Amino acid sequence: MDDKPKTGFWLLTVLMATGLIVFALYRADLLFNEKSPSDGKTQSAATGAPPTPANKLEITFYSSSAKKQWVDEMVKVYNAKQDKVGDRTVQVKAFHVNSGESLDQLKAGQIQPDLWSPGDESWLELAAAHWRDVKGAELFDKYVPLVNIPLVIAIWEPMAKALGHPKPLGWADIAKVATDAKGWASVGHPEWGKFRWGHAHPDANSGFLTVISIIYAAGNKTEGLTVEDLKKPQTAAFLKKFEESVAHYGLSNSWIDELMHKKGPAYLSATVQYENTIIESNTKYNNKPFKMLAVYPTEGTFWTRHPVAVMQEAWMTPEKQAAAEKFVEFLLSRKSQEKAMEMGLRPIQTDIALAAPFDEAHGVQLNVDAARAFQVPEEAILKRIRDLWEDVKIPATIAMIIDRSGSMNGPPMDNAKVGAAEFIKAMKPRDQLKLVVFNKDVATILPKCAIRECGESAQEKIQGVFAEGATALHDALMENYQNLKELEQRDPSRRYALMLLSDGKDTASRVGRQDFLDSLPKGEDFDAPKIYTIAYGEAADTDLLAEIANRTNGRLFKATVGNIVQTYKELSANF
Repeated sequence: MDDKPKTGFWLLTVLMATGLIVFALYRADLLFNEKSPSDGKTQSAATGAPPTPANKLEITFYSSSAKKQWVDEMVKVYNAKQDKVGDRTVQVKAFHVNSGESLDQLKAGQIQPDLWSPGDESWLELAAAHWRDVKGAELFDKYVPLVNIPLVIAIWEPMAKALGHPKPLGWADIAKVATDAKGWASVGHPEWGKFRWGHAHPDANSGFLTVISIIYAAGNKTEGLTVEDLKKPQTAAFLKKFEESVAHYGLSNSWIDELMHKKGPAYLSATVQYENTIIESNTKYNNKPFKMLAVYPTEGTFWTRHPVAVMQEAWMTPEKQAAAEKFVEFLLSRKSQEKAMEMGLRPIQTDIALAAPFDEAHGVQLNVDAARAFQVPEEAILKRIRDLWEDVKIPATIAMIIDRSGSMNGPPMDNAKVGAAEFIKAMKPRDQLKLVVFNKDVATILPKCAIRECGESAQEKIQGVFAEGATALHDALMENYQNLKELEQRDPSRRYALMLLSDGKDTASRVGRQDFLDSLPKGEDFDAPKIYTIAYGEAADTDLLAEIANRTNGRLFKATVGNIVQTYKELSANF
């Protein structure tokens, strides 16, 4: 018998030895690292991105989402510079936020920005007043503007021409057709139906400035709003006319733009947008179904300057302060400002000549008269304006329907109840609420009532809900949606909506899927109550929930245990 090792044995031995050598070289960083030909620094072979500095100084930049594209580009360029404060390399981390929400989070201590850049000065003034009045301290010592973005009326080109474009148009022209019972027929276009209007919720910067703009236009002012101005009956009446024609709110003006293009001119005739959103939108959609035009209202408009402030709170250090100031200096540099212009943002530096995309091809005007620019009112007036809007906007009647089947047991139900309670807290006294829960059975745990009368009891009812049993989703929706439609027919002066949260598929309804779907609108009835659906977790029937929302011109939200509270907060901005 031959005891010598076989050839295969030696081959296996060689391969194992080679593998061990390669592994050792890899661990020693002698294999598979690529050197940049320009600076010799190690880079990731997969992405080509520069490595994270070993001695990093990170600063956080909370910026309003209107300038997201520019901010992301500038952060990328700046971080690649490997700028230093002392021996530490500065790295900026950007967060894109809603101005009003970031103010609330800042006040609550939920965020600690080193740099904060909301959409305009009003949010900084409100924050500074809160710090002085509540904390007896200064949040920052100054702020500087970064870019100029006019707030304009975005309207489909044929509709703008029906109102008289290219002649100058204003808020009064919009109000005239928006409040006329004949709608577009009043200007010779009965085929277009009602005038439908949209703007962001006042928790968003563009929404808040829209409300202030309408109030300024009502009083024929551009500055110096007073308490007496807000108390005039004609001021409230003018604002109420606009809000009665609003078909959609929302926390994001970019989302409203997407909705406008998805649903078309029959759904939204016009919205309030930032000028750069119109430029981006016309480019993205190739002027389809029509070009969107920017109307710079004759009464005046806001030039949002997107100021940035370096915080001086306890979390700041001298190093962070210096790093933040260096980044602001970079954003105001000529190259950064020229890049802003290329991206549809008007630079703060006035010696930079404007060119494309500031042209008719992109739906905007190159030269705009800023003489009648609205001024941000003082902090006390800003608070009263929000109250006035709450008083005149259309009140909501909402049916909240929550899946309590067995799969919701534990953290899913616990967090869903927290989110629902927060939503109820955000409702206004004139709003109405109906609470329904379902498993294999459907139960109304709170009949329709005004929040001023049952807001606290509604939150208590929510806390008593627990999970068990099967899922009769079709039955729960069909019964309550029919009820909402009947309520709307009896009293059309309110905004009606149904909110559904479910984490699974229907397993126990008496009504079949197709019969249930046949009972819903087909997406063409824009005045029907909307259904907002929350697909809670991976097992939710997302296809069905999306179809339900689309057929009623509502919206699908995808939520997890971790973000359900935020989802309910975003939902509240639709009312």
